[in-house]
Amino acid sequence: MNLLLLTASPKKKGGASRLFARLLRGMLWGHRVTVCPLSGRSDFAAALAGMAQSDGVCLSFPLYVDGLPSHVIEFLTLAEGRCQEEGWSCPLYGLANNGFVEGRQNEPALLQLQAWCQRAGLPWGGGVGIGGGTMLLALRIVFPILLAVTLAGILVSLLESGQVPAGLWRALAEQALIGLFLFSGALYCLGRLAGAIRRGTAAQTRYTRVMVPSFLFIPIADLFMVLSALFQGSLLFLLLGEDKAALFDDDHRRS
Repeated sequence: MNLLLLTASPKKKGGASRLFARLLRGMLWGHRVTVCPLSGRSDFAAALAGMAQSDGVCLSFPLYVDGLPSHVIEFLTLAEGRCQEEGWSCPLYGLANNGFVEGRQNEPALLQLQAWCQRAGLPWGGGVGIGGGTMLLALRIVFPILLAVTLAGILVSLLESGQVPAGLWRALAEQALIGLFLFSGALYCLGRLAGAIRRGTAAQTRYTRVMVPSFLFIPIADLFMVLSALFQGSLLFLLLGEDKAALFDDDHRRS
């Protein structure tokens, strides 16, 4: 399988769409996976050239107003004509994420991709819809930091006393297990999608979410939005080191 993995976040770097694309790519060992950005019009030519040479395509994208981002719709309009003119037959897989807690919120966007496949004449390979993508993106940074601090404490204990307190080992195990649990739904669904891609077959479309109860997710998300408003929308960019300026420049060029 020669898979083209399109990361369709409008951001020039960072973003949950790239996180989930990297996780999926890591599950496709032994297969050739070409990652191609699709953040704006400047990426259209390379993405179309990649589709022409691929056995399958996976589109990883964020949910925008319960649908596909506008630049993705523009790209698919161009790609539809190429598919029909050149007789492309590679299956298309979808990998959608949103900031809401429910993964089912991505269903309309994935149905849009499925409908596009029918018009373009490509097989629909199924997909995954992930809820709480922004929280999982933040946890991707938080938990490695916690693990690094705990590992540093273990190293210091070994150097100073030659032994490690049981509490440090327990903290390390708890942090690793909690991190895996919070990502477990996404990892399971991505694993099933990767299995279908490896076999070259269609996958059942699945929906999952960050494994945080809704009664905890909602106040945490509300607090984050309040803090983000106080930082004029730049809090996540500051925390995750994303390129806010490049994003706004690209939006301006498209408008």
